Amino acid sequence: MTNHVVKAAVFAAAVGAFSVTAGTADAKLKRITIGTNPAGSVYFMLGSGFAKLFQEKLGIKSNAKPHSGSSAYLPLMQGGRITLGVNSSLDSGMAWGGVAPYKKPTKNVRSIARVWKLPYAYMVKESSGIKTMADLKGKRVVVKFKTNVSLAQANRTILSTAGLTEKDITSIESGGVVASIGMVTQGRVDAAPIATGMPQLRKAHATVPGGLRIIPLGPLGTDEFLGKGMAGLYSVKQKNSKRKPFVKSDITIAAFDSYLNAGSKVSNEDAYAMAKALHTNWKQLQKDYPPLRGVGSDAIAPANNPIPYHPGAVKYYKEAGIYSAANAKNDASRM
Repeated sequence: MTNHVVKAAVFAAAVGAFSVTAGTADAKLKRITIGTNPAGSVYFMLGSGFAKLFQEKLGIKSNAKPHSGSSAYLPLMQGGRITLGVNSSLDSGMAWGGVAPYKKPTKNVRSIARVWKLPYAYMVKESSGIKTMADLKGKRVVVKFKTNVSLAQANRTILSTAGLTEKDITSIESGGVVASIGMVTQGRVDAAPIATGMPQLRKAHATVPGGLRIIPLGPLGTDEFLGKGMAGLYSVKQKNSKRKPFVKSDITIAAFDSYLNAGSKVSNEDAYAMAKALHTNWKQLQKDYPPLRGVGSDAIAPANNPIPYHPGAVKYYKEAGIYSAANAKNDASRM
């Protein structure tokens, strides 16, 4: 029996065991604390929204607790000191594998649901003449962020889709994604990565003579290549539109997700209840919290999650018909 088959059998057994006992055991949680990025961030807004939902629908006292970043609260989730956390797929994958800045693998953390999808790409001034990833060779390019290690590795992976390394460019460090927009518009760098849905990007495009341009991935930019370079990274299509005039044609760029993850103290029963509450109330959540609108209600459990789904969530998603053989294969490969 192959190692993959053994892992799949173990994972299926764990889910199957819960299937037998679900509904006979009481939920264990008396309070839910959701770790997020600082107050004012999208993660804090979403965490507060999920806390409100769980308190209203599950009757469990819930609140969002802001931290400096995922590297601060993912270890707390691993140790059971925080119930849940809103984490990017990039941070989730690094933490699961114990990649710096995570000192130990967070193997006790499990995913509940994908909640936010972020298309992510390099931007340049249209007047720069840069149109492809390969054109960045020899240019001043933002790669590292002082506040986010996971994005630095994602940026290196994106550059490598055109065969570029940091030796092929002048690598620049930035204080953050928003700060990088100003660095491009002011001419201090030639290119910087950005989430294409950010309002700040649309504003900058309207104020810069000639506007801005989003650069597509290089020829190596497949889902497999991106995922190997950075767990949680994948490709998406982008089209020119009124909301995204900086996308000049149909192109392929990178993307990553944000997940609501569960810490080590979340029982199967509670994970089942959380997944059900999210899925059955998703449309109302989307009305109340705009960032959620990029993920359909039946797309909250994709098969490219960097850490396995919680067995309790798996049971609900199977009942809802949104957990496939591809999901099971991916989860088993992560065990």
